[in-house]
Parts: sequence; C-alpha cells; structure tokens
Amino acid sequence: MKILAPILAVLLLTACQSKPRGPVPIERDDACASCRMAISERRYAAEVIDQDGNIYKFDDIACMLRFAHTSGFQPSKASFYVTDYATGKDWVDARHAHFMKLRTSVSSPMASGLVAFVASNDAAKPPDTESQRVLTFDELWAKDVNELNTNASARSPKN
Repeated sequence: MKILAPILAVLLLTACQSKPRGPVPIERDDACASCRMAISERRYAAEVIDQDGNIYKFDDIACMLRFAHTSGFQPSKASFYVTDYATGKDWVDARHAHFMKLRTSVSSPMASGLVAFVASNDAAKPPDTESQRVLTFDELWAKDVNELNTNASARSPKN
C-alpha cells in the first residue's frame, strides 16, 4: 500500500494537469489560425480557446470571428479574447470588450478595422474610428462574417 499511494498521487497529478484557461502570450513565430499570416501587430491579436482547451491565435478580430463561425464554435462553449487597443498588450475577455471600427480599415492586418477596448469610454475617444457606435461581442457575433470587411477573400485562392 505504501508503494501504491505515491503511484496514485503521480497519476492523479498528471491527470489533473489542464491546458491554459486564459489567453497565452503571442510568440514571435505565431501565425493566424485563419489566414496563416504572421501575428505581427499585437494590438489587433485575438485568441479562442475551445472547450477541449485548444488555443487558436489570430492576427485580426475578423479572422477570429470568421474561424469561430466556420469551425462551429459557440460563445457559450469557447473562450474568446481580444487585445485592448488602448494598451496594445492587455488581454480582454471578448464578451466584456467594447468594439469599434477604424476609419482606415487598412490599418488592421486583414483590413477589417475592428479594434477592442476594455473600457467603453476608451472606445468613444479614438479620432480614427469610423463612427462613435460601440459594438458588443454579441453584436459582432451576430453579424454575417462576410460583412466583416476584410481582404481575406482577396488573399485566398478561389476554389
């Protein structure tokens, strides 16, 4: 029994190790799970963690939304994270973020122009936004993914 207890303890600890529950850092060689471009501008980065703990990284919020829709992810079963545009580095749970669209959409990696803020008053301040209408994650999720103006189709070969 004395030998069995340590073996069971090791097995239990190994079985209890889980994948990260929150966003992970963007590494220099990370590529977008949707468009496969390098994630070069951290302030536009996003991540999804599915119900199995798999992490998907994106270079643009629109890439994240498109990938999540086409992969069948549901906001109730996956975790969505976006970068706070104001700081350019802080992760925000997308369900609590405030979204705006930049006037110059080409400034975001896939030209969606979508940016996220942790605070709604930060979202109302940027002069380079298309409108003062702040969107919620639910509003973005409900949009047709083709409505999220990006160049993804221009960069992808036609089938």
